[in-house]
Amino acid sequence: MTTHTARRLFGPLMFWTVLTSIFAWLPLVRIMGRDEGYTWGILGLSGTGTDGPFWIFIMLTVYVLVMLHSLIRGPRSLSYAMVVPWHLVVTAVVLAGVVRGGGGATFQGQGLHFEIPLWLLALPFALFAVVAVAWVVLDRRAGGTPVASEWTRGNTVRLVTSLALLFVALVLFRAGTNYNWVTAAAILTTVVHWILLVRSLGDVPATR
Repeated sequence: MTTHTARRLFGPLMFWTVLTSIFAWLPLVRIMGRDEGYTWGILGLSGTGTDGPFWIFIMLTVYVLVMLHSLIRGPRSLSYAMVVPWHLVVTAVVLAGVVRGGGGATFQGQGLHFEIPLWLLALPFALFAVVAVAWVVLDRRAGGTPVASEWTRGNTVRLVTSLALLFVALVLFRAGTNYNWVTAAAILTTVVHWILLVRSLGDVPATR
């Protein structure tokens, strides 16, 4: 029963972990593609392009890559130590934003022109922080969820395709103006690139 529950929690947890980790990588890609005029802010830090402590995105990207690799391919003990702090911190950031800004606090996606009230995001963030803790407890009791098997040619194909999409995203960011439809296309391309990158780490049928 414990093993079954842990495996059922793993899928939604991975979905939310990949979704939240995109926001560590996306700003860095935007800075690499076109740093002029791109303003950003995270964890109380802010800047415009490389004018500011943009190294925070490098640190966060390294963290999430190691975390995602350990969740998919092991070692499982490392994933336990990384996934819970990640979700607790991102949840704390959202809750702190709600407390400071009240009902008017929003999460803004300037490139895609959307704005979401932070209080709407607080519940799912808090829920998945609980899911992360529950999964670690149950998975440890069950002896660990099986990790991905041997790397195959299919993994390589997905990885190369992902890197090709990253190149496309960088070109689009350079061609865009930070707030037009080209930039929006670059953002969507980056999201697909990131998802495919993560999926390249998992089990992929061998290609001929």
